[in-house]
Amino acid sequence: MRKPVDNVMSHPADLEAWKEFDRREPTFAADPRNLRLALATDGFNPFGIMNTQYSMWPVLPTPLNLLPWECVNPANCFMSPLIPCPKSPGKDFDLFLEPLIDELLELWEGVSTLDACTGRKFDLRAAVLWCIHDFPALSMLSGRTTKGYYACIHCDKDPLSQAIRNKLCYIGHRRYLPMTHKWRRSLVFDGKHEKKDQPGKFTLEEVMEELEKVKDVRPGKHPEIIGNKRKRNEGPKIYSRKVGMWRLPYWKHLKLPHNLDVMHIEKNICENILGTLLNVQGKTKDTTNARLDLHDMKIRPELHLQQDGNSVTAPPALYVLGKN
Repeated sequence: MRKPVDNVMSHPADLEAWKEFDRREPTFAADPRNLRLALATDGFNPFGIMNTQYSMWPVLPTPLNLLPWECVNPANCFMSPLIPCPKSPGKDFDLFLEPLIDELLELWEGVSTLDACTGRKFDLRAAVLWCIHDFPALSMLSGRTTKGYYACIHCDKDPLSQAIRNKLCYIGHRRYLPMTHKWRRSLVFDGKHEKKDQPGKFTLEEVMEELEKVKDVRPGKHPEIIGNKRKRNEGPKIYSRKVGMWRLPYWKHLKLPHNLDVMHIEKNICENILGTLLNVQGKTKDTTNARLDLHDMKIRPELHLQQDGNSVTAPPALYVLGKN
């Protein structure tokens, strides 16, 4: 395996997460035979359209030491747990991962292995650098809340969420722009100037404090436990539970433990943008409820619904493409 290259990204070894791990674990990085792994998972319906209630969740450890096109070769992906469920496993995902985590702990300490080139035995070690999954699976593997007021995983200390007519919305992302950016002074977005700094991130110590609050949360549903509902003055939690991956001694120091796969993001975002631009019925996000929310928030009056006798019309938005 070649050494990492600066300012070039053609292999996982070029990523900063890989380099940061090598700097923190020099004894592990000293032996190129030690394995870096990625855990990939996603749910699928094995019966096609015959039964939409059933799902299966494979967990595939993939070695990253190989060439880029060999990392994703099915021949080099190991089937570990295969979780069959009538629905998404949810919090019970931790229970199925326990045997895998036990083996990962053993591999971190080292397992006696024969080197086929030299004919000598050595202690092979392995570490998981990151997981690959879609956004719904992020909650199952990380224990992080991915819905409600803390759905945005980048707005730790000052979430950009607020309740509107029918749901929660996430606005105010101009905070991530430089303070001198002209969009911060624009009134087009919400009729206000944006003067706030971007939300602060949790430090490792603060994350461990949050996990300490949920360390005793058990997977699954337990109706026999009395008083397990959140108290009114307790407020929402950032983490719903402490997942088994935190048992790995190096997990808390990983720079990028969770990666969202590109396919779901590109597909969903592209469909939403095209559906809105082309005003495709059933696909557009510019709905009646969205126009009512603008009225409630008292922003963008040019898009408010207009009463015309007994009918109500929605003025066309500037971003909607006409037939011409």
